Amino acid sequence: MANPSDRPDCLHCAHYFVTWEADKPRGCRAYEFKSPELPSKVVLETSGEPCQFFERSRESPSRPKLLR
Repeated sequence: MANPSDRPDCLHCAHYFVTWEADKPRGCRAYEFKSPELPSKVVLETSGEPCQFFERSRESPSRPKLLR
């Protein structure tokens, strides 16, 4: 089985989205599914290979960043 560190970071992927479903809060538009786990983890566990659709999302320059 592949190393979990080989998983791309879904939070920076253009295909990742957050749902309103409490039992399936994370989703992937490329693979077309929702899950309680990060999509890259589900893909790795079910196929044995890291996600093939990872695409780094572009941050919109007009979008304000939160200051913490």
